[in-house]
Amino acid sequence: MDVIFDRGDSQNPKGHALLYFRVDTEPDKVYATYVVTLPVKSDLTKYVPPFLASHLGNMPLSDLSAFAMPPVPEGIGSFAELERMSQLREDDLVYGGNMFSFDLARMMEMATEAVQVYSGLCSDALAMSSTPAEGAAAAIGEELIETLESAGSAAPEPEPEPELDGSLNVNEVLFSFMSESDKLGELSKLLGQLRFAVDGSDQANAGEVSAEITVLARHLPDNFRVNDLLEVAGDNSERSSQLAKLYIDRCFRLSAGEEGAADELAIQIQLLRDQD
Repeated sequence: MDVIFDRGDSQNPKGHALLYFRVDTEPDKVYATYVVTLPVKSDLTKYVPPFLASHLGNMPLSDLSAFAMPPVPEGIGSFAELERMSQLREDDLVYGGNMFSFDLARMMEMATEAVQVYSGLCSDALAMSSTPAEGAAAAIGEELIETLESAGSAAPEPEPEPELDGSLNVNEVLFSFMSESDKLGELSKLLGQLRFAVDGSDQANAGEVSAEITVLARHLPDNFRVNDLLEVAGDNSERSSQLAKLYIDRCFRLSAGEEGAADELAIQIQLLRDQD
């Protein structure tokens, strides 16, 4: 079935709508229900007791992403009243077609079909649009690529450099938006991935993670010594594992402003390095 938007835009639905139907034999009356599409899918089986769920019929309890309430459209005094409500509430106003008011089963069926159509339009609109943050990241990423390309062409005799991985360009943008604590959290995660790859002799994955850590290091203070951390993390010896732990602990201490504790860790690092 098709639905007609009397108010709103089918290409950009709001996600909530007054859905109405007409009856040929009742020209002065409309039947309406309220449609909601949820931005987060809900599993109602977590909240509805089993003995009650059996009485809810075919209602999709485990995947409730859109619904109409009431499930059977109710009679409204006039279309003008419905239109006024949609304007006050900033709802879409959607026409679902003609029906027979005495056939309750068919009324519910038509309302369900209209909900599915409206929900599909909402899903299509979300799929075709990006969030402001995604748009900003894409724009900055494109600008970064253009800057790098123009800088390379301006040099008289540029030295050949390896082609930049697109994922690293994206990470460069994402890291620039992160707080220092978030960057350190990401560093800890990447360090764990690197150690796992090194222990498993997975050189390809180790190289990818190392490149990502190198990008992240450019967004952290030099005194965090992330490159020194990366150097020892690439070795799976027990001594290197201890050094990596000391380096990452020192990063967190510096970020927290605990200079004294960071200095003590620096001494431990140096002592361990001198054991060669």
